[in-house]
Amino acid sequence: MSPNAMDAGLAVSFLGENGIRARAAGSVRDVLPLLDHEIGCLILVEEALLAEDLPALREALQRMPAWNDLPIIVVSRELRTVATLAADFFPESGNVTLLERPLSPLALVSAVQVALRAAARQREIGELIEQRSQAVKLRDEFLAMLAHELRNPLAPMRNALYVMRLRKIVDPELLKSTQILERQVNHIVRMVDDLMDVARLERGKVVLQKQRVDLNRVVASALEACLPFAQERGHQVIVHFDTRDLPVNADPVRLEQIVCNLVNNAAKFTNSPGEIRVDTSRDERFASIAVRDNGIGFEPAEADNLFDPFLQGNPTLERSRGGLGMGLTIVRRLAMLHDGLVEASSDGPGKGACFVARIPLASAAIEAQPAPERRGGKARRHRIVVIEDNPDIRETLYQVLILWGHQVTTASDGVSGVERVLQERPDIALIDVGLPGMNGYDVARAIRKGIPNGGIRLIALTGYGQPSDREEALRAGFDTHLLKPVAPEILETLLA
Repeated sequence: MSPNAMDAGLAVSFLGENGIRARAAGSVRDVLPLLDHEIGCLILVEEALLAEDLPALREALQRMPAWNDLPIIVVSRELRTVATLAADFFPESGNVTLLERPLSPLALVSAVQVALRAAARQREIGELIEQRSQAVKLRDEFLAMLAHELRNPLAPMRNALYVMRLRKIVDPELLKSTQILERQVNHIVRMVDDLMDVARLERGKVVLQKQRVDLNRVVASALEACLPFAQERGHQVIVHFDTRDLPVNADPVRLEQIVCNLVNNAAKFTNSPGEIRVDTSRDERFASIAVRDNGIGFEPAEADNLFDPFLQGNPTLERSRGGLGMGLTIVRRLAMLHDGLVEASSDGPGKGACFVARIPLASAAIEAQPAPERRGGKARRHRIVVIEDNPDIRETLYQVLILWGHQVTTASDGVSGVERVLQERPDIALIDVGLPGMNGYDVARAIRKGIPNGGIRLIALTGYGQPSDREEALRAGFDTHLLKPVAPEILETLLA
């Protein structure tokens, strides 16, 4: 680019003789429309570097893809002055070459050839990045579909097991088999949840619902959920809470997930019977959760690698410990979302391990929380319509609701479901989102037209658990979005 048309024409001609296609422009403003990721090099002469035009050039360069660091060649008689100017206006570019006049044509050709090779390599990297982004997108779409397809059969299995448990099985062998099935179903549910969490965390799709909480209370709540898993494996779990308040600004659900993943990891990699210690503490900056075990341990040099996704502690064919190797990956990424960190340590194989999660302390103490109000008497019985096309889910959910004392009718598709709801005017409708023909969102909209908000509670049952799925369900008129397979205990609490 040069305001001197003759010089610009000579440069274009000479570059062309050496197999380099070039175009001339008289000013920075003239070259702006030409800038895209296909441009291999930009040559500027000193006379074209007008201070009033350079901000527009810098903005145009910043709009180019992140992988593209456009090579810029500046030709000048005063290199020191131009170097200062280039550093001021292109501070983020590491690809500026300065050439001094009088300029040898061969030096220009050589500099342009080097720049074009660099630009070509950048385009290769850009293509690889685009391919990776597309692959990640396809992977996440596959994982979402896989999770949906796995959740559908898990839902009736969980419901059927719950019904069997309520029937008070007397036969010890049948009871043992039921307990085994229940453990394995819960194990598969956890793996499906982990798959989805890793995908969302990698793409930055997890949004924390932060509030001021006491870390001790969160840990106590988490241990209620994960202690049975450790105790089933014969481990003794010893808990020590710091006597001081541990206030943190955090998402309590995600903090519980951190604790449960660390305790479950210790339980899996500790030979029975073992000992697991859970301690909370604080220093000037962080509230900490430490989980120690006397299990298989690891080489100290491998500590950081343990948090890589899909890593298994034992890469052999022996798979008795189970899992997909994603629990610790989720722990680290959730801690990072809280501006915290996780550290692992061990004295070596067979000498146990220690994992410490640190969450920044909040500036103020936790306000006293009133005790939850306890309601006496029996839970209210409802009139419920279940709209579900999967016959196994529909039948087992019907059985569970009947056992709870509700009055239940069912429909196998969206059209008949809407008709039944508008005719019977139930208290609650449980609606599958993935209905054929008229999907669950359309069903909710149709019901809301006939029965305004407050006249009925609409609960979405779905195998799709992305945040966008929840948002779409609420926009369609649902009051609640539940992810299959719904734990009967959670559904019972919600209905009560």
